Amino acid sequence: MVYDGIIEGKTVQLRSVEERDAEVTYRMRADPEKSIYFHAANGNVQDQLAYIKKQRMKQGDYLFIIEDKNGNAIGMKGLYDYDTEEGIIESGRFVGFGSQVQNIEALMLGFDFAFDYLNVRQIKMSALENNKVMLGIQNRFGAVFTSKNHLVGFKNDVLHSILTREAYVNSRPKVDALISRFVNRK
Repeated sequence: MVYDGIIEGKTVQLRSVEERDAEVTYRMRADPEKSIYFHAANGNVQDQLAYIKKQRMKQGDYLFIIEDKNGNAIGMKGLYDYDTEEGIIESGRFVGFGSQVQNIEALMLGFDFAFDYLNVRQIKMSALENNKVMLGIQNRFGAVFTSKNHLVGFKNDVLHSILTREAYVNSRPKVDALISRFVNRK
């Protein structure tokens, strides 16, 4: 689906992925250092373009480009499988090439979108158990571990967690203060 607005942060902004982003998103997904944590890009840029066209039409599926304040694409963030009746969405498809603070803020803006715009009550998350940075960020936001399983094609198990609205309301001010401290140092 497409969100027509821009979600503004202090260090980054999110906007819905567009067809013009096919090449940059393909390169992100093909990056050998980042793709150890998710399914790498298959095919070529034209395949990525076809994926973007299909994704923009898919109900309950949002994919955002993360841009720095100069408009440079520095990552992607997805929210998908939105269950309107249960008020649950899954967070994933994250790849960040920004600073740690930019990546944390991009995740926070995605959570803001889910809780405030979509009005979900829970966000499901997962990360490979060797992705200590992502697991630490999820923990910082108050996510609670729920289960573990193995995905074919990955060496490490996947850890699943849930972030509730209540936990996020408590953790968000602390994370936002961290981002503000970083911005104020510049």
